[in-house]
Parts: sequence; structure tokens; C-alpha cells
Amino acid sequence: MMHEQLPRIRIAANDFHLLKLAAMRAVKDRNPVCRFLVSELERADVIESADPLRCVRLDHWVTFRADDGLLLDSRIPVLPENFRSSHLHVSILSPLGAALIGVPVGARMPYLGIDGVSHVLTVESLEPPLGVISLQQHRAMRSVLRTDDNEPGPRGPTAA
Repeated sequence: MMHEQLPRIRIAANDFHLLKLAAMRAVKDRNPVCRFLVSELERADVIESADPLRCVRLDHWVTFRADDGLLLDSRIPVLPENFRSSHLHVSILSPLGAALIGVPVGARMPYLGIDGVSHVLTVESLEPPLGVISLQQHRAMRSVLRTDDNEPGPRGPTAA
């Protein structure tokens, strides 16, 4: 198939449960990617705490490079029922989505496209792309602003 070595993948336990359910539904629906996703789940290290994971996760940004190209692509791996836009999301039941899940930053992951063509992706970052404020960043900014509002001192135009 391919000459790339498969990277070690790590999946948070709560993601693993959701991915396993999606894979079982895909088997029933005869989705052609389900075998690849199932094989990835079988070889994954399942981690109870998601905090220290520096690997691609469901519903989190990933920036990656395809086939050693120069262009970077950033998307959010999602369950099929949460897929809304191919510019924003990648379904975990697509070859690319199944290949991304659990891959650590810097690792290269080989996979076969739906057309049978071999590809290799490289995970470059787990941060949102420049100019995009993630929900977590937005919540953190709001909490900082709320904390600042509680501090004593002059406010408004007279606070010079």
C-alpha cells in the first residue's frame, strides 16, 4: 500500500466513544471509509484525560499539509451529523477525517483517498488559523473582561 510508517495515535476517551458509535453506524450503512476508521480506533491509545493531548481531536481545529504541498489547510474534524461546510469541517467518515483523528503535531499519516490514490498528511498545528477566534478563546476573553469590570477605579471618559 504505502511506505510511510503509521504514527502512534492517541484519542481522548470521550472522543473514542463517539467515534466508535459513528464507526458502528457506518458499518451498517456500508460506508467505504468505516474499515479505515475502525482500524485506526483499534490501534489507538485511549487516554482518559484529554487535557494533555496534543493530538487531533473531534470538534477542535487542526492545520495540516497534504502530500508535502506548500499550502496549509485548517479544518475541524466532526461527526457526520455535525458536518456543515467543507471549508470549515472534515467528516471523520471521509478518508482525510479518519486519517486526522488522534495524530500528534508533526506526525505524517498515510491514507488512501476515496478514489484509491495514496496521500500523506502532516499535522502542523492544533491552533485555530490566524484571524479565527475559537469558542474557547472567546469565552476566555469574556471572562477576563468580566473580571476587569469588577475591579475598583474610575471608568469612562472621566477616568483620565
